[in-house]
Amino acid sequence: ETFEMDASELANLGLRVPVQGKVPLKHGKGCTKCRNTGYQGRTGIYEIMPYTESLKRLTSNDSDLSMLRDTAVREGLETLRQGGIKKMRQGITTYQEVLRVTWDLI
Repeated sequence: ETFEMDASELANLGLRVPVQGKVPLKHGKGCTKCRNTGYQGRTGIYEIMPYTESLKRLTSNDSDLSMLRDTAVREGLETLRQGGIKKMRQGITTYQEVLRVTWDLI
């Protein structure tokens, strides 16, 4: 089923979407076929880090994790949270599932 949630409400949950106002979302209605979960099949979200020259330098210099992560994001890394938000906006998954899977990234 489709419903709308305000972008500020999602931000309060730790899900920052690149839009303002109402965001169309979906949540599972549930049926006997899916055992009332509202989900069918599986999908994954991935975090693939491009290994650039600057990241090579940082890893060889034993830089701290936050510096590595910041540089990777600046150079094109799509984080797990960003990947989940993208699938949430496409109607592939729910905001509850994105929060469940990426809870430690808040």
